[in-house]
Amino acid sequence: MKFYKKRYFLFSKFDRGIKIDAESWYSVTPEIIAKHVAGRVTEKFGEMNANVVDGFCGVGGNLIQFAKRCGFCVGNGNSI
Repeated sequence: MKFYKKRYFLFSKFDRGIKIDAESWYSVTPEIIAKHVAGRVTEKFGEMNANVVDGFCGVGGNLIQFAKRCGFCVGNGNSI
């Protein structure tokens, strides 16, 4: 897999048990971008004040960062 080479760019703690399927390698948001997005949300609403619903979270790349910085997070992933 060509994305496996970028595994630490996608998840800095990849060796701690990250397991994803072939499609998710392509569709996951890289960690640095997810951190930036979560930072922008908390910049607007305040640290631990934002409530986030991620309706298409997939493997949760963005949701992990939202959970670290926002007050309440819910994710819904649907694999059809």
